Amino acid sequence: MSKAYSAAQWRVPVLLALIAAAFLIFSGVAIALYEENIYRAQQVKAFTEQASILAANETAAVIFDDRRSAQEYVDAMKVNPELQAVAVYNRAGRLMAQTSRVGPLPYTLDRVSQLSSLGLLSISVPILQEKVKIGTIYVWATEEPAQRRIARYLGIGLLMVMGALVLVVLGVSQRALSRANAELELRAENLTLLNAKLQQEMEERRKTEEALRQSQKMEAIGQLSGGIAHDFNNLLMIAMGNLQLLQKRLGEEAGPLTRYIESAEEGLRRAANLTQRLLAFARRQPLTPRPVDLSRLIEGMQELIRQSVGEHVDVALNLTSSWRTLCDVNQMENVILNLAINARDAMPDGGKLRIATRDLTDLTPPLESDRSARGDYIELLVRDTGSGMDEETRRQAIDPFFTTKPLGQGTGLGLSTAFGFVRQSGGYLGIESAPGEGTTITILLPRTAEDEGIVS
Repeated sequence: MSKAYSAAQWRVPVLLALIAAAFLIFSGVAIALYEENIYRAQQVKAFTEQASILAANETAAVIFDDRRSAQEYVDAMKVNPELQAVAVYNRAGRLMAQTSRVGPLPYTLDRVSQLSSLGLLSISVPILQEKVKIGTIYVWATEEPAQRRIARYLGIGLLMVMGALVLVVLGVSQRALSRANAELELRAENLTLLNAKLQQEMEERRKTEEALRQSQKMEAIGQLSGGIAHDFNNLLMIAMGNLQLLQKRLGEEAGPLTRYIESAEEGLRRAANLTQRLLAFARRQPLTPRPVDLSRLIEGMQELIRQSVGEHVDVALNLTSSWRTLCDVNQMENVILNLAINARDAMPDGGKLRIATRDLTDLTPPLESDRSARGDYIELLVRDTGSGMDEETRRQAIDPFFTTKPLGQGTGLGLSTAFGFVRQSGGYLGIESAPGEGTTITILLPRTAEDEGIVS
C-alpha cells in the first residue's frame, strides 16, 4: 500500500513534469513559429515602408523621365545588405533604374515573375501622382536563413536552453528592429533632403527658363520695333523736310494753306516722338551718359513731380543715395516723371507716392538684368498705393503698346521706353504689384567710378 502510494505519488509529479515539459515544448514551438511569422511580417513591413518612401521620392524623376535622379535614389538603398535587388519601372513598364546583387533584372514589368525561382521576398509598390499610377517600385530581399530556423528548433528539446534562446532571439530581434528603424529613419530623412533639393533645383530652373524666354521675347520685339522705327523715322524726316520746303516756296502766297501745313508738321512731330520712344525701347537711341547723382536729380525735380501728380497725391521723398551712376540726364528725368504720372493715374481718388534712393553694396542683380556680375548699385524705388495689377497685367506691362488706360489716353510706350533706357544704361527694371496693394517699380543702376561731373 505504501509502495503503491509512493509510486502513485512519484508518477503524479512526473506526469505533471511531462505535461509541463510538453506544454513548454508546445509553447516553445508555438512561440518559435509565432516569432518567425512576426519576423517575416516585420521584414515585409520594413521593406514595404522603404519601397513606399522610394516611390514617393521617385515621382518627380518618373514624371520628367530623369533617369539620373532615379538612379541616385535607388543607389541610396544599397546600404541595406538584406536588399538583393531594387528596380524602378515607368508608366510604360520599362526599367528606369536598378541595383542588383542577383544579376540583371527584367527590362520590362511583365517579365518580373521570372525572379520567383530565386526564393526571394518580393514586394511591389505603385508610384502615384494624385492617385494615378505612373510607375512601379520592385524590391527583392532575403528571407530569414534556414540555418537560423533549424538552430532554433533544435533548442526546443532543452527547456531551459529553449527559454534562454527565446529570450535571446527576442532581444536580438528587438535590437535589430531598433537598428533597422533608426537606419530607415536616417534613409528617409536623406531621401527627403534629396527630394527637397531636387524640387529647389527644378524651381530655380523654371525661373531661369522663364527669365530667358522673357529676355528673348523682349530682344526680338526690340529688334523688330527698332528696325521699323528707324526706317519710319527717316521717312518722317523726308516728309517734314518737304513740308518745310513747300512752306518756304509758297511764302506769303501760302495763305490759308499755312494752317494745313502746320497741322501736318505737328502730326509728323508727334509721330517722330513715338519713333524716338520705340528706339529707346529697342536701345538704339543715341544717349549722352555722364555721372549723375540720382538723389540730387530727384530733389531738383520735386516741384515738377508735385505739379504733375496734383494736390490729391501725397508725395514723399526718401533720398539716401550718395553714389553716382552713368546715364543720360534728360532720359532719366523723363523716366522718373513718367513713373510718377503712371502712379498718379493708378490713384484717381488720391493716395501716396513714395520715391526713394539708396546705395546697395556687393549686390547681384536678378536674372532678368543684362548684368549679372556682383557689384555696387544705386536703387531707385517708386511706390504708389493705387489699384495695383494682377500677374498677367504685370508681365505685359513693359510690352510696347500695352496699356490699361482708355483709348486715346495712353500710347503704351511709357514703361517700355523706361525699360529700354534702363537696360541700355546697364541696369535692371522690375515691377512688383498685386490687386489692391499698389505697385512698386524698382530700378537698379550700376555705380560709376568717375569722380567728376556730379549733376545737381
